[in-house]
Parts: sequence; structure tokens; C-alpha cells
Amino acid sequence: MNTTNADYFTFNAHNTMLLIGRSGSGKSYLVHKLIDRYIQSHTPDELKFAIFDMKQVEFVTPEDINSDCLLFDVVLDPTSGLDKLDDLVQAAQKRVAEKTTSPLVFVYIEECDMAALDYARFEGALITLNKLAKDANMKIIYSTSRPSPDVLSDKLAESFELILTGELQDADRIRLNITDESVKIEKYSFLVKER
Repeated sequence: MNTTNADYFTFNAHNTMLLIGRSGSGKSYLVHKLIDRYIQSHTPDELKFAIFDMKQVEFVTPEDINSDCLLFDVVLDPTSGLDKLDDLVQAAQKRVAEKTTSPLVFVYIEECDMAALDYARFEGALITLNKLAKDANMKIIYSTSRPSPDVLSDKLAESFELILTGELQDADRIRLNITDESVKIEKYSFLVKER
């Protein structure tokens, strides 16, 4: 396990990431840095974003992200979010079946509101997306400040290739097998655990 921060972290070697940390720990800051890097290195034809902003603060104005880069409008509602998540699963299955890899699709799910609404549906869709991500050329980030078992089961956590975690409650650290207490985590820094 190692420690990184938003200025140095890349998402090149993995396709799925679970990003956990308390509010204010820098999760959104890290994701914005990653999105900016992807936008700088790809054209809108090469890259599309599917953004689920359940906090309704990160991507709600036109300046937050170029609409030409969006696969669909930013999702702000958990009910429509579950429908869009199911649509992404179908699109990923189609991409794999047809061996389609363009454009790169970057999926960002902010917070666990969809999980709280219908956990079984959310978990099933996200685990399926995680399994298909590499072959469908998708990057998937699920970011939450609440990694409790009712919104992040062990099965769902294990479906991610990479876990980045900021400061957590001791019980959550133990459950997610992130027990290196010797590392002091600063704001905007995260422990990295590869699966």
C-alpha cells in the first residue's frame, strides 16, 4: 500500500476505483484533477463522461464540464440515476459484444444516494460495470464518504481494482482491510490499495 495525492495520482493502469474519505478530505478535488487531465489529453470525440452528482454541487453549471464531453446530462436525481446506470450496463455489454472501444467512457458516481434508494439494483449494476470496464474501455469511479455496509457491501468493494481512501472511522478501515495506521493521511492525500 502506498500514499498519493491529487497532484501525482494517475488512473492509467486501472479501470475501476473506489474513492472513500470523510467530507472535506479531497475526494472531489482529486476527481476534478483527473477529469481535467483526461479532457486535456482527449478530444470530445475520444472521451465521454457519465457523471452522477448526487450532492448536486460538483457539476451543476455549464462551466463545470464541457457539455460536448458528456455522454448524457449530469444526473442529479437518484431515481433517474438508477435508470441511467442500467443504461450504462447495457451500453457496456454492447460495447464488449461488438468490440467497440471508442470513445473512452469515464463514469463518476458521487455519493451513495442511489445505493440508499435501491441497494440491490445499484450494487448489481455497478458490479457488472466493474467487470466489463476494461473490455468496454470505461473508467469508473465511485466516491463516497459513507462506506457503511448498507451502501458499500464487501462484495461491491471487492469488485473494484483500486481503492483510494482518506481518513476513515476505525471500523470502516478494519472492514475494508485498510489497517496501516502508521501512515498519517493529510488532506488531499489518500492510501492506495490495489486488488
